[in-house]
Amino acid sequence: MYHFSLFFILPKPLLSQQIPHLLITLLKINEKTLDLYSKMMYIYNINIIQKDKNMKAIKKILIGGKALVNLGSSRGTNDTDFLINNTNSKDAFIFDKENNVDYLNANGNKFFAEIFEIEKDNEIASPQSLIELKAYALVQHCQNMKFQKADDCEFDIKFLCRKFELKSVKIVNKYVSAGELSEIKKIINSVKY
Repeated sequence: MYHFSLFFILPKPLLSQQIPHLLITLLKINEKTLDLYSKMMYIYNINIIQKDKNMKAIKKILIGGKALVNLGSSRGTNDTDFLINNTNSKDAFIFDKENNVDYLNANGNKFFAEIFEIEKDNEIASPQSLIELKAYALVQHCQNMKFQKADDCEFDIKFLCRKFELKSVKIVNKYVSAGELSEIKKIINSVKY
């Protein structure tokens, strides 16, 4: 099986109809390869259109910074985060860069699925589910060395503990190591009421 990827930086006004001609010119590819490319582009475009249609129809639960602001947090955010269950995708994270929306997909992650099941009847996740999600994100950001994002998660965890008197996480425990859970507990226990 052959896999290939082509990455281009193209001017935005370039129409998709112009791309095959550009490929023939730039890459000197033959008609058979172009036909394969055209089929791939058709499938890609159909998937993008389908994904957009699906996101409008899929149940979305507000999570992340905007959910926290709705609960009274002072920390601002530029993006919007939703927890969804898109059964057409196994991707745990789906990004809509145009609208600056991040989707956490329950169909692509067991932890997200467990939280989605609890929150499926809500428009905004509960404080307990938000602290679970923030604890999970904290671990992920530390693993990926995104320490500013980890600091934001710590701020959010402390806000949720203080505002809603949350004293523990219950679900994330199954999805993080003992050492990671210990760090989460230290943050929760450091909160002064």
